[in-house]
Amino acid sequence: MNGRTPAFRSRLFLTLFNITLILASLSTTTLGQDLDEVSFSGVVADERGAVLPDARVTARLVSTGAERATTTDDEGRYRLVELPPGAYTLRAERAGFAAEERRELFTLAGQAVRLDFTLRPAALEEEQTVVSERETPALDTTRTVAGGTVTREEFERLPLFSRSPLDLVFLLPGVTEEPLSTRDAAEDRDATGRARRAADAPEEAGTFALAGGPASSNNVTVDGLDDNDDRAARERFQPPSDAVEEVQVVTNQFSAEYGRASGGRVNLRTRSGSNGLRGRLSYFFADESLNANTWNNNRRGLKRLPLQEHRPAFSLGGPLRLPAYDGRGRTFFFAAYERQHVLDSTLIDVLVPVERNPRFPLPNPTTLSGRRFEPEATPPNSPAELAPFVERVSTPLRATSFTARLDHEYSKTHNGAFLFQLGRSENLRQFGGGSRLADGLQGRRRDTDALAYTDNLVLTSSTVNQLRAQASRLRPSTRAAGARPVVLITIEDPLSSESTTLVAGSSTSGATDRAETRFQLQETLTLVRGAHTFKLGADLQRVRSAYKDLADATGTYSFASAGDFLSDAPSRFRRRFGAESAQRNLYAGIFLQGEWHPSARLTLTAGLRYEREGVLKDRDNFGPRLGLALDPKGKGRAVLRAGFGVFYNRALLRTIDDFTLGRAVVEFDTNDLPSSQRRAFIEANLRFPQTPDVDSPLVRGFGARPTDFSRRLDPEIKIPESYQANVGFERELGRGFVFEADYTFNRGIHLWREFNSNAPRLPPGFRDFTEYLLSRDFANFRDASGARPVYGASTAGELVRFTLAPPGTDNISRAVEFGVPVTIFNLGSVGSNTTIDAALAALQPLRPDPTRVQVEQLASIGNSFYHGLSVEARRRFKLSGKGAGGSLRAAYTLSRLIDDGVVNTSSALRVG
Repeated sequence: MNGRTPAFRSRLFLTLFNITLILASLSTTTLGQDLDEVSFSGVVADERGAVLPDARVTARLVSTGAERATTTDDEGRYRLVELPPGAYTLRAERAGFAAEERRELFTLAGQAVRLDFTLRPAALEEEQTVVSERETPALDTTRTVAGGTVTREEFERLPLFSRSPLDLVFLLPGVTEEPLSTRDAAEDRDATGRARRAADAPEEAGTFALAGGPASSNNVTVDGLDDNDDRAARERFQPPSDAVEEVQVVTNQFSAEYGRASGGRVNLRTRSGSNGLRGRLSYFFADESLNANTWNNNRRGLKRLPLQEHRPAFSLGGPLRLPAYDGRGRTFFFAAYERQHVLDSTLIDVLVPVERNPRFPLPNPTTLSGRRFEPEATPPNSPAELAPFVERVSTPLRATSFTARLDHEYSKTHNGAFLFQLGRSENLRQFGGGSRLADGLQGRRRDTDALAYTDNLVLTSSTVNQLRAQASRLRPSTRAAGARPVVLITIEDPLSSESTTLVAGSSTSGATDRAETRFQLQETLTLVRGAHTFKLGADLQRVRSAYKDLADATGTYSFASAGDFLSDAPSRFRRRFGAESAQRNLYAGIFLQGEWHPSARLTLTAGLRYEREGVLKDRDNFGPRLGLALDPKGKGRAVLRAGFGVFYNRALLRTIDDFTLGRAVVEFDTNDLPSSQRRAFIEANLRFPQTPDVDSPLVRGFGARPTDFSRRLDPEIKIPESYQANVGFERELGRGFVFEADYTFNRGIHLWREFNSNAPRLPPGFRDFTEYLLSRDFANFRDASGARPVYGASTAGELVRFTLAPPGTDNISRAVEFGVPVTIFNLGSVGSNTTIDAALAALQPLRPDPTRVQVEQLASIGNSFYHGLSVEARRRFKLSGKGAGGSLRAAYTLSRLIDDGVVNTSSALRVG
């Protein structure tokens, strides 16, 4: 099913591994392909072209004044690596020569800038400096990864309604929405005028797809550290928009430095302070009067839905100055705060009993006008008098995000940065009213905190070490505020032909609670040995995800009428216990990455990464990466790129949890008793509104584990992986315009899919199950308990026969043959559930385990194929003296994706 035999995979891995080792061991210049930092390299020579050894080259970060220096080698080459992105001034100097400076060199994360210096002899009587303000080269002719970067300046100038930094990824080619996306779906009204909002996409659907990979296969990082919600396929935290300096999107990451993604990588780089104290204050406001009405509302003559959004934000950064400490040039801070408040409300319009139940008081009717009696109640209870209860309830969205960053320079060769993140969110807007009271209102909360530290240390002129560490916490939940039992009351309105169910006390349908903690440690070492530079490192993460399914967790009482509720006579009680789990995952990844320059025009990269997700037994996750960048004419105005790599996704803990949760679940449900015994049992053993605990004799005696539906993991389940290849061409057209075209191939294998492992097996000699059902009569005799195996209606025959007639024919008929009654089902009646149920019952003996029905199994059997051609044109306009500037970006993607699933874990599809 996966399209690759073990022998093929072994040969492919050994071949690529050998190529990696050969390229890493060659004795020409090698550089680590860095995705988060920038590097400068080049040659220092005199006017005649003779190289100048021992020349000093200094890179100075304009915002903070931090400097990094090195000297040229015997061939006049210099190299500065692991520098933070930003605007730089580069200075080259040597005794007897006039120094040369390059100013206003604006760099982005992952950029490798090549700058050559030509020094002229200096006059003896004075020191001279030659200043050049040429812009940073428009092309990075050594870059082998495919992707792009959106800067803070672009974000501030774009009218982005969501104000979400991650929405900027859609500006780049090769990025698509997640499956079943409801982005930008209109908020309409239904026929009654109530608000109607689109349902959210499934949690496992992801947030966006990169270059044909599943939307659940991306790795989101903040300053290079993990920012994923490991249970869901989304980010853990989004910084305030003012705190983001860059959004870096790597659609094909042919570098081994980062993993946990069979798709792509998105890195949010946060802002740091500078030597100047600067702040920003903004207020974003939205109102329905500024929006167009929807077509559906206009068709019905309805007004726009009320909407008012307030989003104040501020940021402040600069040197840290305290009464006893002046941090100018050494210690810098940057803090950003953003608050979102969307005003909303919903209308509760229900019927409630006029009389109160002292054991479980409901709110009094808001008016007695229109009071009426329900038609009936369960004898001996009397029908209740009902009256309207109308209340408008505030259902706002409140969200807060805050980041604080502190950068400190311990010395010229040692600096560090602390980052604190705080996110709080409570969303009540999904509550659409309906027949429920305010105490049944569910809210979605999402709280998160994180503390991260990055340490950069230049040990020697040939050794640079980077250490990153992070501790994070995530607490999402969907639940009602109270912990009372749920009360469901069937309301029969004599003025309506339909009954409704009033929800009171609480609401646990779809309610969940979980907590995720993460500890992460990254170590990256860059070694320069003569002409060699290697980059190697490790990433360790310990993730614990605790989950609790709150459905019926507090107990649920059902009443057949309002009169039964007033008489404390429930018709049903149910409660679930043990619906909780904890998944622990220890992730380890190690890598080796390098670059090889056979000539000034050609760059070859090679890397190897090994990854292991401890929550699964899959251990052979080796990912070789190869890349090429060629400057055809060596003028820095065009580059041809190609790359190939094997990538592995991270283990989505929700998927694993869904197929292991439930083994300890105990359900106590009075509906498991015969219908004639239920009310007497409830009256004798339960006292509304009290609920029995798991240790009570009642639950121990009558609680049961669910057996009609079960899930399990395939013993051979593997981490999803992808084989990616890319060929691209980038050309500077002049005046800063850049054109880029890329072809991408992405082959996904071992994708997670679920299937019914206990499905009936078709006997030999039949084309399909229809032919099998038509081939014989099926015995339908009563067993010892009086039950029939196929069809149990009172008119059921001793035999069951299936026919195939036009849909207009009777769905179910009866005949008597040789004195034996036969029930005949028409398989052509596709709209009859009774026929389908009878057919499934007839097929029950063909299941591997006839005593069970559905057993969903998660297996690595999914496949996908992606071919995409993307083109992009862009230009950055230089800032003028008055601060004016801008950028232009246009992109188009033509692609084809063949996938046998829709979202992660969906059942595999076979078209046709």
